[in-house]
Amino acid sequence: MPRGKSRNGSAEKGRVPLTPLVDPRFVKALDHVLRQHILLAAMQGEVSPKGLSKALDEGLSQVSYHVKVLREDCDGMLEETRTEPRRGAVEHYYRATAKTLLPAKPWRRLKKGLRAVVGAGQANDLFNDLTEALKAGKLQGTNDHIVRTPLVLDAKGQRNVNAIAKRATKEVEDEQLATAKRMKKAGDGKVAGYTFALLAFEAAWEPVDRDALVTRAETDGRP
Repeated sequence: MPRGKSRNGSAEKGRVPLTPLVDPRFVKALDHVLRQHILLAAMQGEVSPKGLSKALDEGLSQVSYHVKVLREDCDGMLEETRTEPRRGAVEHYYRATAKTLLPAKPWRRLKKGLRAVVGAGQANDLFNDLTEALKAGKLQGTNDHIVRTPLVLDAKGQRNVNAIAKRATKEVEDEQLATAKRMKKAGDGKVAGYTFALLAFEAAWEPVDRDALVTRAETDGRP
């Protein structure tokens, strides 16, 4: 029986109830693969059930049902932005209220073990995306950028790199918003799916020669 709960689910006198580790909205939202794709599309821009049905090759009734779940059962993870009359009917448009599938605040609340599990899942999605891009003959454009930079950092350096990563992510999110505005003006201009991923984590390998690494960093950093 969970700590802090009696058999009937109420908190025991004098005991502190357990706090949730994961926002229940995300559990419900991500519990179905179609909801995952709907939510991802709605994070990238404004969507409608009809448009999603065509884009995802899923039935309109199914898409509409899962849009409703995201709106009503997931504490408003989708919000209605506008409506448009369409041949005697009304088409509803939505967008996600969150910018990421796991925003920073819920991520910080996760325990370390759960962070590892969720992080591994996100990394798995990233590498699947990379594999599919390679199979499709991508990663040959002038705007493709893949860099791995092993670093040796003290505690302050780790905090600073983490802050840099957060700023870079915010700038990319702002660019997505700017792109959406340009697309709205341009109409049917050419667009492409584009994956941005940024990883910064303490690695399992250990530096062998600290002095040599410091010397190299100083040399490489000279103008």
